[in-house]
Formats: sequence, structure tokens, C-alpha cells
Amino acid sequence: MGKLFFGEKFGRAIVIHLGRGDRLLESIRDLARREGIRNAAVIGAVGSLQKLVYHLPTSMGPTSDDRIITVQGNGPIELGSLSGNLIDGDPHLHIVAQDRSGNYIGHLEEGSEILFLAEIILAEIEGLNIHRVQNEHGVVYLTEKT
Repeated sequence: MGKLFFGEKFGRAIVIHLGRGDRLLESIRDLARREGIRNAAVIGAVGSLQKLVYHLPTSMGPTSDDRIITVQGNGPIELGSLSGNLIDGDPHLHIVAQDRSGNYIGHLEEGSEILFLAEIILAEIEGLNIHRVQNEHGVVYLTEKT
């Protein structure tokens, strides 16, 4: 059975602009921390990448056995979508991107670099008292803070 967690309301709307060479995941995390954004929903994102690093689960077992994939050197990578959240300052983001060689969908990892620009919109969630906790298999779940 799933769990529900409730915030009180949406707070600030935040627009992040990143430029050439900025790292996508690291910049979102660092800017959110600098501004005191603990919990937020990603509303949308557009942009381009020169390097994409993401992972995919490869197992149906109790652990995900992730496969890290790096895409670079096939020309510009279009950022089609970025979805996810920041919970207790920790981003969990999934990306949809494309270059001339194919489409890429997965969990965004550190090391992805902006080509020309990226624009990311966040909606801050106020009054949410949760964080992520890792289970015995290394899978991370949301739970209420005590």
C-alpha cells in the first residue's frame, strides 16, 4: 500500500537559468541549497546538453543493479523533459533527451553538462516533513521525518 505525504502549500516559483558548461544536476542541487529550498516539484525544463549521464535499472530483483550511461560526442543533445522533485534538499530527477543517434530516458546523474542553456522551473513545497531513507537492498524510499 502506498503512503501519502502532505505539504501545506506551494511557495515560491523558481526559474533557474544555466549556461554553457554548467552541470545540470549539481547546479540545481547547489542553487536550491544556497536559496534554502528544501522541497520542490520540477514543473518543467528545456535546453541542450553537450554531455548526458544517466542510469537505468537492469534488474527486477530486490536491488536495481543500475547501469550508468554516458552520451557524448554525437553532437548536440536536446533536453526534451526533466521531471522529478527535491526532497529535503536531495534532487531525484528523470530526463528525456535526444540526439541524432537516439532517445535517452532515465535517472539523471552527476556530470551532465549544458551546451547552450537550460531553463528549469521549480515550485517550492512548504510544510512538507519527509526525507529519503535507504532500505537493506539500497533502494531509497520517502518517509516521514521524526
